[in-house]
Amino acid sequence: MTVRNKALGVAAAAAFAAAGMLATATSAGAAVDPPSNGWDHTWTTTDGNKGGTVYIEENGDRVSVCDTAADGYAPRVQVASEESSVPGAYDIRYTLTASGGLGSCASASASQGGVYNLPENTNIGITVWLGPDYKYQSTHYYLNDH
Repeated sequence: MTVRNKALGVAAAAAFAAAGMLATATSAGAAVDPPSNGWDHTWTTTDGNKGGTVYIEENGDRVSVCDTAADGYAPRVQVASEESSVPGAYDIRYTLTASGGLGSCASASASQGGVYNLPENTNIGITVWLGPDYKYQSTHYYLNDH
């Protein structure tokens, strides 16, 4: 192997390694691709690292929760809808857990049918927290009007 070929081989290996690190850094960002018009709502857990983030797109009832900090906790989101017969009372529809560590996400949408198809013109309650015991939880509400 000539000196020139060795130099090219070293340069190619360095470029390959740099590309691998860039891909890893990008995927660890723990965010799901936003819809063309952006997310309607984005909320986080209340810890200092904001270890869990939930993303909501009302059109299509898209809900994603992502692990956004290497803290050892799996972020969770609980989705509930307001009862029509008892204003202010909410029925839990489903819970998602991003259990794959930093950068992992769990998602659901109306296209899955059943509990994932949220009722229109109804208040939706979203609670996001870390771990199995509701650490750093925050609860938010929105009117599912589209």
